[in-house]
Amino acid sequence: MLLDTITLVLRETLEAGILIAILLSIANIKRFSKRWLWAGLAIGSVLAYVYSINFDGVSEWLDYAGQEVLNASMQITVAVMLMLLVAWLIFKIETLEPAVPFVLAITVVLLLTRELTEMFIFYSGFFQVHEDWVTRLNSGITSGFIGLMIGVSIGVLFHAAIRYWSDRAANRIQITLLSLVAAGLFVQATQLLMQVDWVSSTSAVWDSNWLIQESSIVGQMTYAVFGYEATPTVTEVVGYMGIILCTVAMLILSRFMKDKSEISHAN
Repeated sequence: MLLDTITLVLRETLEAGILIAILLSIANIKRFSKRWLWAGLAIGSVLAYVYSINFDGVSEWLDYAGQEVLNASMQITVAVMLMLLVAWLIFKIETLEPAVPFVLAITVVLLLTRELTEMFIFYSGFFQVHEDWVTRLNSGITSGFIGLMIGVSIGVLFHAAIRYWSDRAANRIQITLLSLVAAGLFVQATQLLMQVDWVSSTSAVWDSNWLIQESSIVGQMTYAVFGYEATPTVTEVVGYMGIILCTVAMLILSRFMKDKSEISHAN
């Protein structure tokens, strides 16, 4: 039970820890106030609690597809927010800079709402099953705290690593990581919609369990952060690659615009 709880909490906090670390690195470089972060953490925590206590009712929405559709909607929205940040980082549109903290806050709110809801539900069920206080403390709180601290520590390390590089290198790292996380969120959302037949499921394109076992701890962590799927469908592959190619296209366009601007100034 100890390892299972650590793994569950780590899986739910790892993505949030890494993504918030990336967002913080963006805010630090641009010297944004941290109000977006505190507001996002507070609102996201409250919404997660409200969602968890109304989970059964939400699950009955849309002919018992409510939970999957709502979670998928939050994931897709976060992916869109991340791609907006990617576009802003690539094209450096100064007129959009005042709106960036708002985008950062929305991202944190939706991210925490989704991640914390599952932990609230897990611990609610755990405490109902285990009435003995010693069992609760040793198997639940302690192991959950360990998983939380590991996730937070990895996030702190990511933040420190990004800050170590120059602004230009950090910009490239931020764009790459945001794109990968956005693509992973799209895959996770697609899987949820497949479960309720909102998206058609097709046969697997490949099976990479020989490389990274999807059920292993590494596989679960990779899925949580980057949406790793050992047996992806055509829809998942197209969606994932579509987001990556969108980023590549923006980078090429940005380079083309820069070269054209330099030629114009030279003339």
